[in-house]
Formats: sequence, structure tokens, C-alpha cells
Amino acid sequence: MPFRPTLPRRCLHDWKLTSFISAVSSLASSPSAALPAGAAPAARTPAAYNALMSAYSSAGRTDEVVRLFRSLPFPPNAPFYTTLISSLANSGCHHAALAAFASLLRSGAPLTSSAFTALLNWRGGASPEFYFKVVLQAMDALGCSPDAAAYNCLISMLCDKHKMEEALGVFDLMLDKGVLPTVRSYTAILHGYCQQGKLRHAERFVDGMIQVGCLPDVVSYSVLIEGLCIVGEFGMVERILEESEEKGWTPNAVTYNIYMAALCRINDSDEAFRQFHIMRSRGLSPTVETVNILFDCLCRASMFIEAENLLEYSEELGWDVDVFSYNTLMSRLYDAGYFIKVLKLLVHLIKKGIGPDKLSFTIAIRSLCRTGKFRLAKSLMENEGIEYDVVTFNTFIHEIYKARNFQGVQLTCANMPRGMPDDFTNAMVRRNKVVIHRCKESEQDYED
Repeated sequence: MPFRPTLPRRCLHDWKLTSFISAVSSLASSPSAALPAGAAPAARTPAAYNALMSAYSSAGRTDEVVRLFRSLPFPPNAPFYTTLISSLANSGCHHAALAAFASLLRSGAPLTSSAFTALLNWRGGASPEFYFKVVLQAMDALGCSPDAAAYNCLISMLCDKHKMEEALGVFDLMLDKGVLPTVRSYTAILHGYCQQGKLRHAERFVDGMIQVGCLPDVVSYSVLIEGLCIVGEFGMVERILEESEEKGWTPNAVTYNIYMAALCRINDSDEAFRQFHIMRSRGLSPTVETVNILFDCLCRASMFIEAENLLEYSEELGWDVDVFSYNTLMSRLYDAGYFIKVLKLLVHLIKKGIGPDKLSFTIAIRSLCRTGKFRLAKSLMENEGIEYDVVTFNTFIHEIYKARNFQGVQLTCANMPRGMPDDFTNAMVRRNKVVIHRCKESEQDYED
């Protein structure tokens, strides 16, 4: 049997590959912060129970939060309810969060502003004005004055809806109520400006924060950097990072991940890897997101063979590969026109025991369509074991439309679950009907 050198020995010639392997190695050697299921608190005290519930909540383990809440050896107080409500709301269990809040009201436990703020995380489809009228006014009515965190939630909602004037008005309301805006209040406004591409407003807003004595922190500057990256102001990003010590803040891994991801999107993999080395020189450890970004950089640099080898040797490297990594490579292979390789990678993904997700199948369906294998794509779409979303359906509809399979477009649209078609689907249906009508007119003219 021929000797097969290990991946690290084969990668010594390429600095990007060695950098990636270094990131994976650092991540693999870092202590795991994952909490095991079914963990018990260090002591049978309220503080120990709530600390463990909070840890599970931060890890997104709502099921464990509920388990601990139900097993409390003493009556729950407002902090316990707050942790439960926050976890349920953040995980999208909206009705359960409301039920937990109702249970808090019935318990007779003293209400706190934190409990209301936790409920504010449940936004659903309601407007910010609804929350202002219902939640904040209810707090006042119950003698529980809204604190800065509650107002910050409202500010964030307004900014997400691009209602900047109203968000700024909340600042005045806070001051009228005797509540001083915090750095989170300012950062929410900053994020709103960046979302709308109003970078000059954002920069002036940061200067204003400094002038009033509310110094921007790493979150504030990371938000600003993300906004600058969106519009391609990378020179400004460099200046902000260089002046960080002078301005009294220190970039963290999230800050560099934002910057590297933006560089990756514009295919500047060399600079992205250079920023990774700067990040490491500052004593920062790579995160899972860092590794994913660097892997995407390799894929965007058309280092497909190397990327496939990295996936193959993932266990040897100690890299806990998930479906995200496979989807990344499959997407870049599709963009480069390697449709057959996409399909082979899907098979390899399944053989490795990693379950494909909707994106995996969407990329595969697009690849099948581009290679003319519409029947196979259709059979994949009809697999009842896969719950496709509107993006997958629209992808298939668009591909068969381009192939002039107008009857197929009609049938696929008719078979979509009720309520799933969106504006793109409806536009394709209208366009398809026009084409079919013209085809029938042409046939009639020919017969005449």
C-alpha cells in the first residue's frame, strides 16, 4: 500500500493552509465550554440554580433551562422567572414566554424591570409602538419603572424598523423619566445608522458619545466596523483598529471576524489571513466562526482540492466539521461551475454521517438542474423526508423556467404548501403565464 503523507506535512508549502491548520489546532486545544445535558447546580441554593439556568440560557439550551426551573426545590422568585422568560423568548417560544410571564404575575412575587425586559425580547410580528403602549405603560401602571435595558429594547426595535427619528426620541423620553442612556442605548442607534448605510451619521454619533462621556466599547466599535465593511471603507477600518489602544478599547475575536468575513466576501483572502495573524499576535484565540471564515477564504481562492483534503482529514486535525463547512465548499464549487463535484460532495457528506440541511439540498438541486438532470432534481424535491423552504422551491422553479419547462413551473407552484409562495414565486407565476399565453397565440397563428 503506497505511503500517504498526513495533511499537515503536505501543506507546509502554503502559508494560508498552515495558517488555517494553526487556527483549527488552536480551537481544538481550547477547553470546551459546552455544558453537558442534565447538569446539576454546585449547591442547592437559589444563586447556584439561577447561575446554571443562565449558563444554559446563554448556550441556547432552553430545554435545560425549563428542566431546572421545574426541578427547583424552592418556590421560584422573579429572577428565576426572568431567566426562564428570557430563554424562551430568545429561542422563539413566544407563547411559552407569555405563559411564563403570566405565571409570574399569578405567583405574587415582586415584579422587577428585568422580567419585563426579558419579555420585550419576544417581538413576534408586533410593532415597537405596540410594546411601548402595552409593555412599558404596563410597567408604569404596576409600579415597576422601566429601566435603561427596557428602553434599549425599544430603541433596538425602532432601529430595526429603520425608524431612527423615533429611536432618537426615546433618548429624550429616557431623560424625561430620569433614566440615563447607557452605552448599549448609543450602540443600538449606531447600529441603526450603519444598517441604513449612514456612515457619516454613525461616525459623528461615535464622536458625540465621547463628548458626553459615554465612551464607546468594543461592541460599539465592532458595529461601526461592520457598517464600514458593508460600504467597503476598509481604510477607515484599519485606522480604527490602529487607534484602538489610543481610544481606550481593545478589539476582540468578534471584531476581527467581522473584518475578515468582509475581506473574504470581496475575495481578498491574503488580507483576511494577514488579519488573522494580527489577531493571534494580540493574544486572541480563534473561534468556530474564525475557522469557518478562513475555510471560506480558501474556497473563494479556488483552493478546492486543498479544501476537500481538509474535510477528509478533519478528524486527524481535530476539526469538528459540520454541515456549514460542506455547504461552504459546495457553494463555491457551484459558483465555479463544478456541478458534478457538488453532487459528489453531497454524497460524501451523507456517507460521513453529517446530515445535510436545506441549503445542502438547494445547492444540489441547482447543480442537478444546471447539468440537465431535471428528473433527478424533481425526485429530490418530492422527497417527503425533507421539508424544503420557499428558497428551494423558487430555485427549482427558476431553473426549470430557464429550461423553458413552463408546464413544470405550473405544477411545481401548484404543489407548494399553502402560504409558502412569496413575491418571487408570484412574479415567476405571472411571467410563466405570459409566456404560455404567447406560445398558444403563436400556435394559433401557425394553424391559421
